[in-house]
Amino acid sequence: MRFEISYAGGTTHEVELHGTCVVGRDPACDIVLNDSKCSRRHAIVEDGPDGLVIRDSGSANGIYVNGKRVEKAPLRPGDTVRLGEVKLRLLAEIGETVIVAPEGLDLDAIQGGPSELGDTAPKPAHTPAPEAAPAPAAVSAPLAPAPPPRQSPPRAPVRPRPAYAREVREPPRGAGPARPATVSLLAGLWALFVPVAVAGALLGAARLSAGVLGWVLAAALAVVLAGLGTAMALGLRALAGWARHLQVATAAVGLLVCPFTLASATVLLYMTRPEVKAAFEGAAGARTGPDSAEATFALSLVGMLVLGLALTAIAVLVL
Repeated sequence: MRFEISYAGGTTHEVELHGTCVVGRDPACDIVLNDSKCSRRHAIVEDGPDGLVIRDSGSANGIYVNGKRVEKAPLRPGDTVRLGEVKLRLLAEIGETVIVAPEGLDLDAIQGGPSELGDTAPKPAHTPAPEAAPAPAAVSAPLAPAPPPRQSPPRAPVRPRPAYAREVREPPRGAGPARPATVSLLAGLWALFVPVAVAGALLGAARLSAGVLGWVLAAALAVVLAGLGTAMALGLRALAGWARHLQVATAAVGLLVCPFTLASATVLLYMTRPEVKAAFEGAAGARTGPDSAEATFALSLVGMLVLGLALTAIAVLVL
């Protein structure tokens, strides 16, 4: 098969392939297209017993054969396929005649002959031929031998393709393990922790009337706490493995703080779930659908935090 490849900038070149071929931006494809609107493995052209067939291999922008978007369509010489901004035209083989029909005209009806289009051409009236005078005897001459039938060049053997190249589909952009709802809640709480920790450290230094050394220590503590909160918020949002381990460690320390013991226990119980561990490790089998346990843990965590804040406020008022 021969294709004429035309880019939007006017660049045109031809390629010749045999058998099934993969078309896309991936350098490993048989036909590599330098176009940002083409997927890495955009389409597959198969050479079957009924001829060439092109099918979409899960591309983002689809394929268009002669201006119509299709999922799978046969290809004949002269057909134009558009992938992104690139056009591929199937060229005829040597000795093959190509009939290019205007847009909207059924080429199969033309090839079907008068039986499908209808016999609309006027037929000449039959007139009897005049009687011809007897011709003189002619000397018979030997007939010239008929020219041998024109044969198409033999096709090259079909090159076997790996099985993965026939069924490969490009994954959706941005695909990855979904972030659980409770992990998103923890990331938001860590982000809220940053201004609260900084304000608490500076307010503590002001209430204690600390000197210059006290203010320096309060500022250093505020920087450490702000860095911890920022790192945890970003790490949990990115499902980083170190963020899960650090969250488990901080929850274990929180067990010693009485007002937030129940909240820390809830976080520890949640972080040890196999589903959460698989999500942080990016396992292929991690569940991405709705999980009723996520809502239960999220509501429990919020309730325990509210209870811890209430106990803390009561302790401050009493002391």
